[in-house]
Amino acid sequence: MRARRTQCRLAAIQGQLQGRDRRRARGGGSSQQPTCRHVDQWTGGGSAPKLTPAAAQGFTDFLKAGRMSTDLQPRADMRSGSSQDGGASIPKQISGTILDQMADMSPMRQLATVEQATTSDFSKIVGLRGASSGWAGETDPRTITDTPKMGEVVPTFGELFVYAEATSWILEDSQFNLEAWLADNIATEFAVKEGAAFFEGDGASKPTGFLTAPQADTANDTRAFGTLQTVEAAGVDTVTPDELVNLMMTLRTPYRARMSECAWVMSRTTASTIRKLKDADGRFLWSDGLAAGQPPTLLGYPVMEAEDMPGMGANNVSIAFGNWKAGYLIVDRTEMRMLRDPYTRPGWVRFYTHHRVGGDVMDSNAIKLLVHPAT
Repeated sequence: MRARRTQCRLAAIQGQLQGRDRRRARGGGSSQQPTCRHVDQWTGGGSAPKLTPAAAQGFTDFLKAGRMSTDLQPRADMRSGSSQDGGASIPKQISGTILDQMADMSPMRQLATVEQATTSDFSKIVGLRGASSGWAGETDPRTITDTPKMGEVVPTFGELFVYAEATSWILEDSQFNLEAWLADNIATEFAVKEGAAFFEGDGASKPTGFLTAPQADTANDTRAFGTLQTVEAAGVDTVTPDELVNLMMTLRTPYRARMSECAWVMSRTTASTIRKLKDADGRFLWSDGLAAGQPPTLLGYPVMEAEDMPGMGANNVSIAFGNWKAGYLIVDRTEMRMLRDPYTRPGWVRFYTHHRVGGDVMDSNAIKLLVHPAT
């Protein structure tokens, strides 16, 4: 039934078009319409508007194949791009979270010894051993032996601070918790800044970094306390497997035996070179972590990437190896504190955030450095 109705409609349209063409050719007159009992029902008794040939052909194509010509495309006057055409009724949506860029965080806090201090006048005593002993029989005389020595480590302190402000309106109207977001960003900034000081801090109102400590290539028994031992690489921008072994073995066995406290520290660019090194049998020295969250290992010890370490280059220290729990001390005088001040500048809220921290080399026998030659 539906197919017959469609055929009748097409016949009616075609009859109208043919009659119009014949009238134009004769200069007037009437033409006989194709008969179909459904024609009047579809045309509304002959009062329907006449279709142009292009429209009739487009309608025919649509009924036959489902293709819609340009003339039959719907046209909407309302669109989202114009406020006066209805776009203003579409609400603006902002994501409920703020995506922050990642920051290069220092691994020193998880490697070193961290202590709390109640005053900035803080010192750490390091036993240097040095006691001597002897053998004696029952009646043999006893001589005075050497007593052990002690060293004092006095970390240098400084205060990290951020002094930011925001209007009270933005804090009241924002759909985000801007104060929490600000505190999180400040904590990240403090971690990045103090991490850099633990490596290269000069001790002037900041921690003293282990890379700025005195360095010498002499052995443990002859170096002064507080001086780190260096091992020289053969090339300015290369490292060999033998040099890695030499650096590792300069650390005495008691330090290396505490494997959970030992680690290699190097930059990402240095790590990309080291992980390609192989031994004489073609095996990689580098081994990726066996489980999620575990660091890779080099010669059996974990590797920590730190972008505060210099890369390979003339006179650069590109790799450090050591027992970091014994080698470096971090002292927190205060935790991060935020003071909120809505009074000093009306209409604005100021946030003063500060954190006092110190750091220095503790046992200088516990850290070894690989240094590259000048040429």
